[in-house]
Amino acid sequence: MKNKPITRRMTLAALAGAGGAALFVPAWNEVVEAADTITCVPATPTVTEGPYWVDEKLFRSDIRTDPSTGVARAGVPLTLIINVENLLGGCSALAGAYVDIWHCDAKGIYSDESTYNPGGGTGSVNTLGQKFLRGYQISDGNGQVKFTTIYPGWYSGRTIHIHFRVRTYSGSSVVGNFVSQIFFDETANDVVMATSAYSRSTARDTTNARDMVYSGASNKERMLATLTGDVNSGYQAVITVAASLQAPAATAPAIAAGGVGSAVSGAAGVAPGSWVAIYGTNLGTMTKELANSDLVNGAIPTSLAGVTVKINGKAAFVQYVSAGQVNVLAPDDTASGSVPVVVTNSVGASNTVNANMQAVLPAISVLAGYVRAVRVSDGAIVNGTGAAETGYTTVAAAKPGDVLALYGSGFGPTDPAVAAGAVFTGAYQAVNAVTVTIGNVPAQVSWAGLVGPGAFQINVVVPGVGSGDQAVVATVASVSSQAGAMLKVAA
Repeated sequence: MKNKPITRRMTLAALAGAGGAALFVPAWNEVVEAADTITCVPATPTVTEGPYWVDEKLFRSDIRTDPSTGVARAGVPLTLIINVENLLGGCSALAGAYVDIWHCDAKGIYSDESTYNPGGGTGSVNTLGQKFLRGYQISDGNGQVKFTTIYPGWYSGRTIHIHFRVRTYSGSSVVGNFVSQIFFDETANDVVMATSAYSRSTARDTTNARDMVYSGASNKERMLATLTGDVNSGYQAVITVAASLQAPAATAPAIAAGGVGSAVSGAAGVAPGSWVAIYGTNLGTMTKELANSDLVNGAIPTSLAGVTVKINGKAAFVQYVSAGQVNVLAPDDTASGSVPVVVTNSVGASNTVNANMQAVLPAISVLAGYVRAVRVSDGAIVNGTGAAETGYTTVAAAKPGDVLALYGSGFGPTDPAVAAGAVFTGAYQAVNAVTVTIGNVPAQVSWAGLVGPGAFQINVVVPGVGSGDQAVVATVASVSSQAGAMLKVAA
């Protein structure tokens, strides 16, 4: 394997679903898939926001952690997809809406609350200043938002639920406000509550049938999410929310404060030739993901669906556009330090946000906290859960001695150099040495380099570490990749 990556088709097709094309899909805050054709549904009930609403203004899709510590709350993984329909628009998809969610953790505890007792033997807690399990997203052109969280627990007097709020704006003024809650099938509730993370000294005291909010609402079935998955690999919950809201006013794009960072890890800043995610409002007037037919002279275009991005005055290469998110490949640049970032669409140019340009910004591709790797011996995808992926063999864990291909972005220049944005075949070795630790143990790196636009591959041998989730950290030029990337090992 020395100085030779495994085949690109095996790796990029498996990880990005791109077939033979060298188009890399970022893994952090993944772009949301297009919704099915909208079918009008009855109105969702308006219900109380409850006592635990705090307008934290946390723009993020993965809400499991407290931002100040990076520590995630324990629990069964849950992917929540909310589709928002506007009844005032003939049940059209509501794009550009701000959708907040907040809920308790596995023990019934909410963040950012003064002393209270959620019951079940938890005792009195005080979480002031903490912000776990809270956040908002902005609905895309399909009216859709997506969150990564955990299955909520319960607290005394309430069944298991998630709160949400939908707001629309004209400038800085709220013109539409809708509040409701999401509930789950009791069969799944019972299975989840039986797992260790949800263990309490007493059983929950309220089911859906006895809950004051759920049982008292008309059209209560409109608050019940559709669940797929299981307690081992995690659940996906999907719900369509129908409400009467004034549509957001057509305004110029605006980049959110702190809304520029690695599209793979979420780390603030940009690096030349790396994948960058930009978040804000009204960034695009439609939702579009790059297709092979959009390529221009063998390169990713600098304009997609009428959206362009400039980083330090240079055109970036646009891969995905929606109202709330734009993914781009940063242009080549030798600058360092603070550089301006501007998004422009048919309405006008956004505000200028400064981002830190650095030579490297290493990030490892993960999904639900686990690295997505390819086992070289047989091409199986190691994804931490073993969850099936159509057309591919998947396994949950690797073992010591396995050779794995890891993926990421932001590992710096290659020799020979490759122009940012070029869609190429072949592989180009990284100039700077890349080191990797797994479970704090150095792993042998047999090759590291670029195998697609902005997509780095790192071939490593799993060292002799114990069974369980082991942290994976890649370092280049004294800069390390994000915390929280885990590899499941079965020794």
